Amino acid sequence: MAEASRSTTLKANPGVIAKRLDDVAVLVDVSTNQIFELNHTGARVLELMGEGFDKEQIVHHLVHEFDADLPIVAKEVDSLLDGLRMEGLLAC
Repeated sequence: MAEASRSTTLKANPGVIAKRLDDVAVLVDVSTNQIFELNHTGARVLELMGEGFDKEQIVHHLVHEFDADLPIVAKEVDSLLDGLRMEGLLAC
């Protein structure tokens, strides 16, 4: 499933409200009233999604921004996106 999102634009589910608060992001699923919190890196992924980045672009951007190893960042981004999908927080 993660591979399919490689060239797909990532978008938050329209029924989700996202707000950046300092180093974290808070997401509220309006349909369920569930609240989710993303750490600094997760919040950054959300911001990059909002700028129209696809998964591959997000990974490469984070590698350079945080001076991190590509395989580790790719695995973490995949994990985050899979979790967001499972919770219904992504539109794709």
